Amino acid sequence: MRYISTRGEARSVDFEGALFSGYAPDGGLFVPQEIPTLDYNTLRTWSAFSYPELVKELSSLFISSELIPRKELNDLIDNAFRRFRHKNVVHLARLKNGLTCLELWHGVTYAFKDLSLSCTGQFLQYFLKKRKKHITILVAHGNSDEIDESLKELFDDADFSRKHNLMSLNSINWSRIMVQIAHYFYAYFQCTPSMDMTPLPTVEIVVPTGAGGNLTAGYIAQKMGLPIQLVAVVNNNDIIHRAIQHGDFSFSGSVKPTLASAMDIQEPYNMERILWLLSDCDGSLIKTLMEQFYMSKNLTLPEELHRKLSEVLSSCSASDEDIVQAMRRCWEDNRYLLCPHSAVAVHYHYKQLDCHLSNRPRCCLAPASAAKFPDAVLRAKLVPEVPSEIQALNAMETRSTTLRREEDWAKTLRDRIEAIAKRRHT
Repeated sequence: MRYISTRGEARSVDFEGALFSGYAPDGGLFVPQEIPTLDYNTLRTWSAFSYPELVKELSSLFISSELIPRKELNDLIDNAFRRFRHKNVVHLARLKNGLTCLELWHGVTYAFKDLSLSCTGQFLQYFLKKRKKHITILVAHGNSDEIDESLKELFDDADFSRKHNLMSLNSINWSRIMVQIAHYFYAYFQCTPSMDMTPLPTVEIVVPTGAGGNLTAGYIAQKMGLPIQLVAVVNNNDIIHRAIQHGDFSFSGSVKPTLASAMDIQEPYNMERILWLLSDCDGSLIKTLMEQFYMSKNLTLPEELHRKLSEVLSSCSASDEDIVQAMRRCWEDNRYLLCPHSAVAVHYHYKQLDCHLSNRPRCCLAPASAAKFPDAVLRAKLVPEVPSEIQALNAMETRSTTLRREEDWAKTLRDRIEAIAKRRHT
């Protein structure tokens, strides 16, 4: 399996090359050169697999055995999931009125990213040990343009980036998308009424989304032959919703703070991967569209591309009040606490239920535990349940350096990276 850029101008790389890269050299995102398709018999066989077994099977399709032999790949994935609290790694909660929530938050940080990052960490360690290399990982939290610009300045400095082996682990990294494909297969097999029907029944999967990484994984699962209908649900930062409904892929002013804070995003960069797939892998078109988007912050999708997008994705947006109401209703019906991001998905379910709009099987992805968002739980006039592991964080030492607005943040980061490298060599 080789990986190419969505913008068509970078040379292809293998999985290791995609893993250790952020953006492709031409500014695009790495995507598989081919999307494997699965037949009916394969889907029937996979339907009996556990979540870790599905991750192993999917990973083996995208990672050649020459790079990571299958036995070693299996061991890496077993190691990745060893610290998860639930025996099944993920858990499907079956609640009243047809509501099902796939709990993706049983890892150490109580969030869905634990699933993909645990595997990505194992893949990184495997290659670093094998090549006797080190890396420096840069990540940004929040939506500050200044932070993003400072990091981009360091990554754009080819000599500095190469010297310190800089890389990022947000969802531009293909390995994270790859692991998240398993969510959809597991959700489908848990929620389909039968694997004995021809054609197989469709299951609707509701995806809370910000940067679009999980959504991209779902669309790739669909391309692989999984009979799912995807619903992208967003908060008041609704650029993906507007793109699906109207072809309007444009900024709408500044980022709006919401209760579902991890989805407070105006630049859903993974949409580039979805648009590339929908455009029949037209790198030239995607390069033109994305350069216009990032330069002008304004883009109307071509009519044909918008038509294809709206055919494969439905969408819905939820206000803070919608989120609070979904949290309260779910608690009153089930004594089940939702995080605000999960509540965005459940809002869509209740909306369909109340309007009798669909009776097909549906699964809402639950990306985080309510324990991470006590303020939102209180806003819904409910009582937070905070596990002892999270309570213990309050007593732990924190280490940070305050950056003032007038400072050169990129220089501060450079100096810190140089100091770390110096200590490592002494």
